[in-house]
Amino acid sequence: MNRIVATLALLAWTAAYAAAAEAPQTPNIVFCIADDASCHFGAYGCTWAKTPNIDALAKRGLVFDNVYTPTAKCAPSRAAILTGRNPWQLEEAANHQCHFPAKFKVVTEALADAGFYVGAQGKFWGPGDAKTADGQQRKWGLASSGGESQQNDDGKKFREFLAARPAGKPFFFWFGSTNPHRPYKPDSGVEAGKKPGDIEHVPAYWPDNDVVRRDMLDYSIEIELYDTQVGSVLRALEESGEADNT
Repeated sequence: MNRIVATLALLAWTAAYAAAAEAPQTPNIVFCIADDASCHFGAYGCTWAKTPNIDALAKRGLVFDNVYTPTAKCAPSRAAILTGRNPWQLEEAANHQCHFPAKFKVVTEALADAGFYVGAQGKFWGPGDAKTADGQQRKWGLASSGGESQQNDDGKKFREFLAARPAGKPFFFWFGSTNPHRPYKPDSGVEAGKKPGDIEHVPAYWPDNDVVRRDMLDYSIEIELYDTQVGSVLRALEESGEADNT
């Protein structure tokens, strides 16, 4: 009898443990966005911009090679990302330096309503004006905002965000870099040891000359700075122990 009871207890404990192990855990989300970047990353075959952190991320994830920006302007493009809507569905928010209609809910607000701890660092939405229906400044569901992104704060703001997160709460963190937005430091690419001849292809809508190639190399330095920033965020995530569920 005791053996039967012990066996039943063991089976019950095993079943409970298995059920707990199989229970889906709400994943965290980290979203990193560059400012005015094109496909000049190693993961897309670019050799003159060195992006080891993003390339490593791409190797263990997905790379989309047939994707187009919904609109080649900052505020409307970010509005499309945040709402999941096409520009032609966004009314005033489809413009630059615009007013963001209060009626359009964004993903960060939806996640906050769903119980996520939501934070952001750097460039989020803009330029433009965003108010709630009652005229208050829109907070986008953010419990934490780290201000402007520095060239490399070594993940400090993200670590502070993680430290402030309520225990057991899933999180969403938006890292918005201002790289590689102009202006670039003139000849920073050449000063870093890059050569105009390193560039395999100049877009057909630009003249292929030394001035253009040097400008592209300066842009590549900004791309590499963005990669460094992403690397800092990824290291902070690894150190937090949350990487496997993010």
